[in-house]
Amino acid sequence: MGMTLSMEEKVQTAAEAVIHAPAADETVTGRIVHAEDFDPLFAMSEEDCVEGFIKREMQRAGITEEQNLIPEDMLRRKNILNAVLAVLLFVYISLFFFHFPMKTYVIGLIILVVYAFLTSRYQLIKYLKKEIRSRSQEKISNIVMNVKASMVPDYSKKLKWALMAVAVAGSLLLFSKPRIFYEQADDGYYVRFYVYGLTNMTTATIPDTYQGEKVVGLRGNTFSNMPFLTEVTLPDSITEIRGQAFKNCRSLERVTLPKNLTYLGGEAFYHCSSLEEVNLPAGLTEIRGNTFEECSSLLRIEIPDNVTRIGGHAFYGNTSLEEVVISPDSKLQQIGSSAFRCCDSLREITLPRGVSVNERAFKETPVRIDYYEY
Repeated sequence: MGMTLSMEEKVQTAAEAVIHAPAADETVTGRIVHAEDFDPLFAMSEEDCVEGFIKREMQRAGITEEQNLIPEDMLRRKNILNAVLAVLLFVYISLFFFHFPMKTYVIGLIILVVYAFLTSRYQLIKYLKKEIRSRSQEKISNIVMNVKASMVPDYSKKLKWALMAVAVAGSLLLFSKPRIFYEQADDGYYVRFYVYGLTNMTTATIPDTYQGEKVVGLRGNTFSNMPFLTEVTLPDSITEIRGQAFKNCRSLERVTLPKNLTYLGGEAFYHCSSLEEVNLPAGLTEIRGNTFEECSSLLRIEIPDNVTRIGGHAFYGNTSLEEVVISPDSKLQQIGSSAFRCCDSLREITLPRGVSVNERAFKETPVRIDYYEY
């Protein structure tokens, strides 16, 4: 363990056990030493032995664990740990407003609990053990007296709760209202992230300008994983919505896409299971893979005439989808693998002639495919 007890402490109860070496012509005399003649602490493990000597010296020095006193150095360390814990708590609570995946919060909670446990492990005896290890040539009694001389009132617990209260209140105050984070581009601003607010978790409105310039798009995951969001209003200035922008918004019922929208990213509305209807603008030329996958409440969809391709899994698992409208003037050329797979309520669909339909496009869907006559 890297420390030694002083000789005085080790043999104080066994001094009379020493047997004098006899001369050659004298009779050997002495006293038999029994185990009970030694200090019982020596029969313990090394760790318990040291702890026993520490407690004995603390008692002699008039120090009790119930006293609200700790060494000044120990208090400083505890306060630093408490401050770090408060920062971690602030970050953890703030993360909830950023609607990250659930595993993020589980990992964060584990880190927070482990760190909180570590901050509670600072005890006086453990501190003294550490001091004894680093000053192994000194007597335990001297070390205990030196520590006693540096002891101050322990207010760390009160400070800990105060800092945690500030962390909670600060994060809730900071995100009392929704916040929008922007990213500048050559043609205007993109919405990088939309953050919950305590006062409004169900609806979101994006303005058409920011700092005098147009808001032209949504970056990926802008609204993803927002379980309480039911309605979104987007300005017509937006021309691009990137992938996974509304992914896992399971309560989203209505969204009016901008009339100037030309790009809709893959998985944009993935698993929006409450979405019943969406109007696709005329400027779209492609519905990318997985765009409306698992939108199990979607009832009807009208494909704009300028769309040339419907990607794989675009409407996969839309179990309530009853009507897909594709006009005779449609420029549609391709329907990808599993695009309308597992659409249990889709009974018929009419396509323009010449459309390339993947053999798995309507797999496990009870649909009759007709073609327009020209």
